[in-house]
Amino acid sequence: MRGAVFWEPGRPLTLEDFHMPRPKAGELLIKTKACGVCHSDLHVLKGELPFSSPCVVGHEITGEVVDHGTHTPAEIINRFPVGSHVVGAFIMPCGNCFYCVKGQEDLCESFFAYNRAKGTLYDGQTRLFLRSNGKPVYMYSMGGLAEYCVVPANALAVLPNSLPYTESAILGCAVFTAYGALRHAAEMRAGDSVAVIGVGGVGSSCLQIAKAFGASEVIAVDVLDEKLQNARTLGATHTVNAAKEDAVEKIKVFVNCQVFLAT
Repeated sequence: MRGAVFWEPGRPLTLEDFHMPRPKAGELLIKTKACGVCHSDLHVLKGELPFSSPCVVGHEITGEVVDHGTHTPAEIINRFPVGSHVVGAFIMPCGNCFYCVKGQEDLCESFFAYNRAKGTLYDGQTRLFLRSNGKPVYMYSMGGLAEYCVVPANALAVLPNSLPYTESAILGCAVFTAYGALRHAAEMRAGDSVAVIGVGGVGSSCLQIAKAFGASEVIAVDVLDEKLQNARTLGATHTVNAAKEDAVEKIKVFVNCQVFLAT
């Protein structure tokens, strides 16, 4: 298979041939159908976020299940049979550490100790090896900028066949982050008023989720009129161009806001 390899900051990515990745127990081999480019990927490429190299970045993926690792439990195989459409999460929780057991998978000890610190999966090994010389290539999350990737089952969800691969790729990152910000960090409830400051990928998701959660007022704040126009279509009841007016004072005119989200 082929994948896009990051070698060092300032050097272009190169397409390289790899041995086909082999999933282990509890892992699935996914044929990548779409992969977004997150700003955290760009931080790695620019050298602003230290990470092992060479590596394959990309963690906003959708794809199709093509294989299961040996000794993968039957319940996982039944949940994700071959041919299933899936979406991946950028945080790949182990399910067993102190934080995962508490339901705080975003703080998973194994994910940060192995994947973010070493570029590997939970056993301390990558699943990517160059065909030319067999050397290892590290994985930023699942290393989605490749034709295939290995993903722990804990980091996958079934994607309904009615949802397109490309548009759904951000579900496991931008939308995932927005959901956590509203549900867990802000503890938003129906009837709350919400102000979203910055309506890029995460902010746009916040607007939609706030509306779905029953916010009484959803205020979008940005400095670009075109983004604010789009925000209206995503559920914003009010918009503020912070380059032209005092955002705080304008929000006070609209509503007594309970939730502010800076994205």
